[in-house]
Amino acid sequence: MFKAAKHKAILLQAVSDCFEPLRSDLGNVHPDMRQSPFISGAILGICRGYVDQYRLKETLFNSLVDNVFEEVFRSQSLSMQTKAEQWLNEAQTDFMNAYYQGKEKTTKSLKLDWLSQYAQMHFKKASTLQQPL
Repeated sequence: MFKAAKHKAILLQAVSDCFEPLRSDLGNVHPDMRQSPFISGAILGICRGYVDQYRLKETLFNSLVDNVFEEVFRSQSLSMQTKAEQWLNEAQTDFMNAYYQGKEKTTKSLKLDWLSQYAQMHFKKASTLQQPL
């Protein structure tokens, strides 16, 4: 149990830091990221690479994927996991490229600069609808 909590915290922090430049003041990423097979593939690949690096159990992989998708996509987490599974089953090109890139580039140091740069180049910073008082 403690091992799972430790790995969850480490992975969530790395992914959160990765997308921080794009988050709104409420912590949300831009909705267009939900349409990106590359982002979902990279996230899944990072989780797989992390689990492989530490030789963790498959059940922990599933838990980490769930937590990371929730961190990034919030209330859309389950629908994004379903979409990612569909892209994986279809072997969608952008998804698979990002998946393998995420898996290969994930080391114990979890430097996700490559994904942060990609996201900043392809997506706008999310904004919160502000209404005047």
